[in-house]
Amino acid sequence: MAILNPYISYESAKDALDYYENVFSAKNVFRLPLTEGQAKEYNISDKKLDDTTMHGGFTVLGAQVYVSDNLFGAENNGPSNITLNIEIDNNNADEISAADRFYMLVRDSGQVTVTMPFQEQFWGGKMGAFTDKYGMKWTLHLAPQNPLRAAVEEG
Repeated sequence: MAILNPYISYESAKDALDYYENVFSAKNVFRLPLTEGQAKEYNISDKKLDDTTMHGGFTVLGAQVYVSDNLFGAENNGPSNITLNIEIDNNNADEISAADRFYMLVRDSGQVTVTMPFQEQFWGGKMGAFTDKYGMKWTLHLAPQNPLRAAVEEG
Protein backbone atom coordinates (compact mmCIF):
# COMPACT_ATOMS: atom_id res chain seq x y z
CA MET A 1 0.00 0.00 0.00
CA ALA A 2 1.34 3.41 -0.96
CA ILE A 3 1.16 6.34 1.44
CA LEU A 4 1.00 9.92 0.20
CA ASN A 5 2.49 12.48 2.59
CA PRO A 6 2.49 16.21 1.85
CA TYR A 7 5.94 17.81 1.68
CA ILE A 8 5.70 21.58 2.01
CA SER A 9 8.47 24.13 1.54
CA TYR A 10 8.55 27.38 3.48
CA GLU A 11 10.68 30.48 3.57
CA SER A 12 11.51 29.31 7.12
CA ALA A 13 10.43 25.76 7.92
CA LYS A 14 11.80 26.30 11.44
CA ASP A 15 9.21 29.05 12.00
CA ALA A 16 6.49 26.95 10.37
CA LEU A 17 7.25 24.02 12.68
CA ASP A 18 6.98 26.33 15.70
CA TYR A 19 3.63 27.59 14.39
CA TYR A 20 2.20 24.10 13.86
CA GLU A 21 3.47 22.91 17.22
CA ASN A 22 1.90 25.88 19.03
CA VAL A 23 -1.31 26.40 17.04
CA PHE A 24 -2.10 22.83 15.90
CA SER A 25 -0.54 21.11 18.91
CA ALA A 26 1.46 19.10 16.37
CA LYS A 27 3.26 16.03 17.67
CA ASN A 28 6.47 14.23 16.66
CA VAL A 29 8.00 17.53 15.52
CA PHE A 30 11.52 17.15 14.15
CA ARG A 31 13.93 19.26 12.12
CA LEU A 32 17.31 18.62 10.51
CA PRO A 33 19.33 21.75 9.70
CA LEU A 34 21.58 21.86 6.64
CA THR A 35 25.12 20.64 7.05
CA GLU A 36 28.02 22.81 5.93
CA GLY A 37 28.36 20.62 2.83
CA GLN A 38 24.68 21.00 1.94
CA ALA A 39 24.85 24.76 2.43
CA LYS A 40 27.79 24.90 0.03
CA GLU A 41 25.94 22.68 -2.48
CA TYR A 42 22.89 25.00 -2.44
CA ASN A 43 25.02 28.16 -2.32
CA ILE A 44 23.56 29.16 1.05
CA SER A 45 25.51 31.04 3.70
CA ASP A 46 26.73 28.76 6.48
CA LYS A 47 26.49 31.57 9.06
CA LYS A 48 23.10 30.51 10.53
CA LEU A 49 22.84 26.82 9.71
CA ASP A 50 20.89 26.18 12.93
CA ASP A 51 18.05 28.28 11.47
CA THR A 52 17.85 26.28 8.24
CA THR A 53 15.80 23.15 7.60
CA MET A 54 16.82 20.50 5.10
CA HIS A 55 14.12 18.12 6.30
CA GLY A 56 11.56 18.25 9.06
CA GLY A 57 8.06 17.22 9.90
CA PHE A 58 5.22 16.73 12.32
CA THR A 59 2.01 14.79 12.80
CA VAL A 60 -1.52 16.11 13.23
CA LEU A 61 -4.16 13.62 14.33
CA GLY A 62 -1.72 10.90 13.26
CA ALA A 63 -1.27 12.33 9.74
CA GLN A 64 2.38 12.89 8.74
CA VAL A 65 3.45 16.17 7.11
CA TYR A 66 7.02 16.87 5.95
CA VAL A 67 8.60 20.30 5.57
CA SER A 68 11.79 21.97 4.41
CA ASP A 69 13.08 25.40 3.58
CA ASN A 70 12.59 26.47 0.00
CA LEU A 71 16.13 25.51 -0.99
CA PHE A 72 15.98 24.87 -4.67
CA GLY A 73 15.80 28.39 -6.03
CA ALA A 74 12.15 28.35 -7.03
CA GLU A 75 10.07 31.24 -5.82
CA ASN A 76 7.83 30.09 -2.99
CA ASN A 77 4.38 31.32 -4.03
CA GLY A 78 2.59 29.23 -1.43
CA PRO A 79 -0.17 26.76 -2.05
CA SER A 80 -2.63 27.62 -4.78
CA ASN A 81 -4.95 24.73 -5.43
CA ILE A 82 -3.99 22.16 -2.82
CA THR A 83 -5.99 21.30 0.28
CA LEU A 84 -4.70 18.97 2.97
CA ASN A 85 -7.61 16.73 3.99
CA ILE A 86 -7.42 14.82 7.26
CA GLU A 87 -9.87 11.93 7.08
CA ILE A 88 -11.15 10.78 10.46
CA ASP A 89 -12.11 7.16 11.14
CA ASN A 90 -15.86 7.32 11.62
CA ASN A 91 -15.78 4.04 13.59
CA ASN A 92 -13.34 5.26 16.22
CA ALA A 93 -14.82 7.34 19.05
CA ASP A 94 -11.34 8.40 20.23
CA GLU A 95 -10.43 9.76 16.76
CA ILE A 96 -13.76 11.57 16.49
CA SER A 97 -13.22 13.17 19.90
CA ALA A 98 -9.62 14.10 18.99
CA ALA A 99 -10.85 15.70 15.74
CA ASP A 100 -13.43 17.77 17.62
CA ARG A 101 -10.77 18.96 20.10
CA PHE A 102 -8.31 19.70 17.28
CA TYR A 103 -10.83 21.77 15.35
CA MET A 104 -11.78 23.79 18.44
CA LEU A 105 -8.09 24.33 19.21
CA VAL A 106 -7.23 25.77 15.79
CA ARG A 107 -10.53 27.68 15.49
CA ASP A 108 -10.03 29.35 18.87
CA SER A 109 -6.34 30.10 18.27
CA GLY A 110 -7.01 33.21 16.22
CA GLN A 111 -4.18 31.94 13.97
CA VAL A 112 -6.32 30.41 11.20
CA THR A 113 -9.15 31.59 8.98
CA VAL A 114 -12.15 29.28 9.29
CA THR A 115 -13.80 28.76 5.90
CA MET A 116 -16.28 26.06 6.99
CA PRO A 117 -17.36 25.21 10.55
CA PHE A 118 -16.75 21.58 11.57
CA GLN A 119 -20.33 20.41 11.51
CA GLU A 120 -22.71 17.89 9.98
CA GLN A 121 -23.05 18.25 6.22
CA PHE A 122 -25.91 17.46 3.84
CA TRP A 123 -24.26 14.18 2.73
CA GLY A 124 -24.38 12.86 6.28
CA GLY A 125 -20.75 13.39 7.18
CA LYS A 126 -19.06 16.03 9.27
CA MET A 127 -16.57 18.45 7.73
CA GLY A 128 -14.76 21.67 8.55
CA ALA A 129 -12.17 23.76 6.74
CA PHE A 130 -9.65 26.48 7.55
CA THR A 131 -6.61 28.21 6.11
CA ASP A 132 -3.43 28.57 8.16
CA LYS A 133 -1.20 31.65 8.30
CA TYR A 134 0.92 30.31 5.43
CA GLY A 135 -2.09 30.09 3.11
CA MET A 136 -2.28 26.29 3.39
CA LYS A 137 -5.87 25.06 3.19
CA TRP A 138 -6.90 22.24 5.52
CA THR A 139 -10.08 20.18 5.79
CA LEU A 140 -11.13 17.86 8.55
CA HIS A 141 -13.55 15.20 7.30
CA LEU A 142 -15.61 12.53 8.98
CA ALA A 143 -17.53 10.64 6.31
CA PRO A 144 -20.53 8.49 7.25
CA GLN A 145 -18.99 5.65 5.23
CA ASN A 146 -15.69 5.78 3.43
CA PRO A 147 -15.35 3.02 0.81
CA LEU A 148 -11.68 3.92 0.19
CA ARG A 149 -10.78 3.52 3.88
CA ALA A 150 -12.65 0.19 3.99
CA ALA A 151 -10.80 -1.05 0.90
CA VAL A 152 -7.42 -0.01 2.34
CA GLU A 153 -8.15 -1.66 5.67
CA GLU A 154 -9.25 -4.91 3.95
CA GLY A 155 -5.93 -4.95 2.11
